[in-house]
Amino acid sequence: MSPSPTASPDTEDLWERLRRRAIFLPLLLVALAYANAVRGAFVWDDHSLIEEQEVVRELAPLPEYFTRMFWSDPMGVSRGYYRPLVTLGYAVEHALWSGSPEGFHFTNLLLHLVVVTWVFLLCRRAGASPLASAVGASVFGVFPRLTESVAWIAGRTDVLAAAFAFGALLVYRSDRASRRWGAAVLVLLGLLCKEVAVVTVLGFGMLELSAVARKERTAGRALRNLVPIAVALAVYGAMRLNALRADVRELDAGATAGLPLTDRAAAGLAALGHYAVMLVDALRPRLQVGMLGEHPASWVLLGAGVLAAGTFAVWRWGGRLSSLERAALAMGALALALVLHAIPLGLHTLASDRFLYVPVALWVVALAAPVERVARTRPRAALALSSVTLLAFAGATHLRNQDWVDEVRLWRVAEEVSGPDDAFVQQQLGGLFMDAHRYEEALVHLRRSVREKSRVTGIKAYNNLALCLTKLGQHDEAISLFQDMVRQQPGYRRAHLNLAMAFARAGRFDDALAQLRRLEALAPGDAVVPELRALLERSRDTVARLPRAAPGVTEPASTSETRAKLYQELGAPHEAALGWDAVLAAPDATLEQRLHATGFLVFEGDLPRARRALEWLRQTRPEDERLPVLEEALLSRAALGDTP
Repeated sequence: MSPSPTASPDTEDLWERLRRRAIFLPLLLVALAYANAVRGAFVWDDHSLIEEQEVVRELAPLPEYFTRMFWSDPMGVSRGYYRPLVTLGYAVEHALWSGSPEGFHFTNLLLHLVVVTWVFLLCRRAGASPLASAVGASVFGVFPRLTESVAWIAGRTDVLAAAFAFGALLVYRSDRASRRWGAAVLVLLGLLCKEVAVVTVLGFGMLELSAVARKERTAGRALRNLVPIAVALAVYGAMRLNALRADVRELDAGATAGLPLTDRAAAGLAALGHYAVMLVDALRPRLQVGMLGEHPASWVLLGAGVLAAGTFAVWRWGGRLSSLERAALAMGALALALVLHAIPLGLHTLASDRFLYVPVALWVVALAAPVERVARTRPRAALALSSVTLLAFAGATHLRNQDWVDEVRLWRVAEEVSGPDDAFVQQQLGGLFMDAHRYEEALVHLRRSVREKSRVTGIKAYNNLALCLTKLGQHDEAISLFQDMVRQQPGYRRAHLNLAMAFARAGRFDDALAQLRRLEALAPGDAVVPELRALLERSRDTVARLPRAAPGVTEPASTSETRAKLYQELGAPHEAALGWDAVLAAPDATLEQRLHATGFLVFEGDLPRARRALEWLRQTRPEDERLPVLEEALLSRAALGDTP
């Protein structure tokens, strides 16, 4: 795209200025589209990865970040992810932003702008004009399906990996040892952010192979040029293995591990079909697309057709692409292949928007110049189409960011899109109601999230369901579920711990202590077990001293208070609420006992009990300084289900 031969000097000068400033088009458009994402909160995995990780809340010695796996919960099951630079970055930011989520979101936007800049420069290197490169980088920058990677703090793994990987492609020069080693360092940094950065190895290999085919260097020289990249891979492998060996948890083999080979292949083809539709249906981003193990034949056939069409297109027209364009095309395909669920990934969804981040960027690099050549035949139509597309993409992205600002809205929208049968979405909604201590509503969602005959229902879903049941006082069913989990995954320490606590909440303290002994044998030296043993022994002795509650008999407030505090300490809100309700009904209850009971019921009791307790406080002590705080807390809990 260049000025016509008959253009005036003023027009040529204007065109030249536009060429020099073309990079500002994608940067400005992306900044405007994502401006509202900066005010977002912590949502979804942000809580586990940032708020609940001690090494994020408090800066730890540097080596500690490189000797642990990404999900460092000692009670969980290891997913095998190794992304230390992401965790280290979270820790630095937590100190820098004082834990404010807005700061993390601002960093996400800055990182995305860096990647957009790299995409622009790679398009230029691949032969596209400044304007075409700007359009290509803009399409990538505001592609609505990529909002998950930018507007979600935990989604930055792809952004960080892309920033280092694409930087390595820009730095790499086969005739300069310093540039080769610099690129290798960037590849290593990318791998320490997310495994997808490994696609750069394929890219460098293809670039060297192309040079050999053009007789620009010998095969031996090409192999020597790749030595720094091999060293980077070896260093990464050693670091990952060291962290994995230090991880004492049982390794989760992944969602596809139990699928027969034919089903895994079908799942991969179905996922490919979904990704093809997602690229076309760009304006409607979704959190999760499809479920592993549930792939209709229509999606499998579509995926097979996409694979066949893509293979034919590469065979037919691939020779017309430059070496960098072919490398980018292949790297994008590999990045997508890594998440097609032909290999175990520990996930249950067939496709997800965030996995398109790296492929879309690389395919823009591969296709910017070829599309420009086609567009030159109809420049006005191309300009109109690109303008409408960019405006539509930017608008859709801006609207989608609003969903990421509020967690309840995020999952409510996901439920509207996916329907009530989406097990993953129901599990997340159940977790939100659990956090608000609205266990009856949580139970509805968590039961929907468990599909008894499905191979894709994760153990976490059963764990959450059982935990909700025990919070509601339905201990027998909860204990049965926890026992099943312990049998299925003996290394899942959280199941052992929850089973012990379920026994205790049911009053079976001897069984609870026996379960703790089994957990101690599984993880000797665990500091949690002695603390829990002391709690359970103390609770058992307290229960033995308490008189048995007689139906229809009002016991002294002090007895009900002791009973309530006991169950409150055991994490049994159903039994604790009954105790605090009895305190409010006791004629001899003191004002302090009534205030304590009101506070518990407002924060953790069911809503009818909470409203009754708060009404008592309004009538008896309208001037109490705690009343506004309690009213706000109750309103927040009650409004959870009303969030749009």
